[in-house]
Amino acid sequence: MEEEKYCPNCGRYVGSLEVCPYCGTKMPKHTSYYYAKYGSLTFAVFGILFLLLFAQSTPVQYVHIGDIGPTYNYALVEIRGVVASTPSLVVKGDGSTTLYINVDDGTGVMAVHVYNPNVERLAEKNKIPGYGDFVTIKGELYFRGTNRYMIINAPDQISINRAQPTKMTISEINKISYPYGNYLRVSLIGHIASNPKLTRSGAYVLNFTDNTGYISVFVPTYIVHFYGFNPDNYSGTIRLCGAVQWYGSSMSGEWEIVPAGIDDFKVIS
Repeated sequence: MEEEKYCPNCGRYVGSLEVCPYCGTKMPKHTSYYYAKYGSLTFAVFGILFLLLFAQSTPVQYVHIGDIGPTYNYALVEIRGVVASTPSLVVKGDGSTTLYINVDDGTGVMAVHVYNPNVERLAEKNKIPGYGDFVTIKGELYFRGTNRYMIINAPDQISINRAQPTKMTISEINKISYPYGNYLRVSLIGHIASNPKLTRSGAYVLNFTDNTGYISVFVPTYIVHFYGFNPDNYSGTIRLCGAVQWYGSSMSGEWEIVPAGIDDFKVIS
């Protein structure tokens, strides 16, 4: 190692410097030096690749919403629960969209956000969940002050389990005591009774009837915006499916039907 301490040209001590500060001569290095220098770099690169492969193969942690706290900020987790309210689609002036979903797993409610263009990707794959659907969602958690929410960045981060509808009449639905009808998915046969109302958010409110009574049908904005729902196309007798939701206060309200998608409307005559 002596040649690494003293300059071979001027003989002065240079220590571990690669160039002599006195005469500018480049200091020779042992082969072991280059092995250590480039070997450590190679080891670091392979180490990072191994960590990336390990992270991809590690299953996402399933958590209860009630257990999620600020220490979960930026964590990728999985939640499972029911869509507790009608998913809300916001369409901005430039045409971009944001979808808001509330998921209840019995321990708490988590707000889930989907931003443009991922909302369009969900719509293309028919993976926008409906009210009352059971969902499994993998996403990244964010805490902003007292607010917490999860973000979905790809269609494969959500799976939907939609219950088979139960055949019922409007009279039978209206007799259900609050809140026991919530999330119940039903199938009705009837027709639209009066002029549909288009809300400011772009949703439709329909008055639906069979031979037993009347009930409101709320067609969410995302069905109108992405799937082109138009009540004029359903002027005959139709088979309607959707989940039962209470509209109003616990003391004064009524049941309504919320379809999950365009396929919940079928003209039969």
